[in-house]
Amino acid sequence: MTNRLLLTIVLLLATSPVLALGPQPADDFLADAVRPGLGATLSFDALPEPPPAPESRGDAVPAVKTPAYNRQQAALFNKLINQVAREHKLDPQLLHAIVTVESGYNPVATSPKGAQGLMQLMPDTAARFGVRNPADPLQSLRGGARYLRFLQGHFKQDMTLVIAAYNAGEGAVGKYRNTIPPYRETREYVAKVLASYESRAGQPLVPVRQPRFQLILPPPLFPL
Repeated sequence: MTNRLLLTIVLLLATSPVLALGPQPADDFLADAVRPGLGATLSFDALPEPPPAPESRGDAVPAVKTPAYNRQQAALFNKLINQVAREHKLDPQLLHAIVTVESGYNPVATSPKGAQGLMQLMPDTAARFGVRNPADPLQSLRGGARYLRFLQGHFKQDMTLVIAAYNAGEGAVGKYRNTIPPYRETREYVAKVLASYESRAGQPLVPVRQPRFQLILPPPLFPL
């Protein structure tokens, strides 16, 4: 073997990673997994993109002052409202908020459009839910509660749409693809009911949307 060939072989052996460093540790394949910077990460790309939100949802509910009401008048119907809420499995504070905005606890209130009673039922709605005398507080509350329960099922517990539909009708909400109809009255109505509810319950009726991220952890280094 020539000197040039021997020199080439020696150089190759000297620069070989395996021979230069000697035997590798058994767990060397974990080196990248445990190096700094590869701990838990927050990934905004891990979740599928949601469908675009309807345009009316972003600013559909304006800022309003919490509706005022006569506390003494409200106290007269407190037990009755709680009773009807239990009967229909509704949040009593929701009924209180609706009554506050609709009639201000006036059992004989009548709107220019013909809505009547504590829950301000239109004649067709009253008949639809078995209310013969809208001026009767118990009948009015029960009729309104039945309507709210129907709307909850119809709109799959989306309370913003439920409240909007109570004001404008489920047909109007459906017409605008299950968004709050672009009526100023309806948008202000929804805002007032939500504000009234929050002031009573101490928490919002509609939860605030959380940032859309998912916590992703690396796989365990040693399976259990």
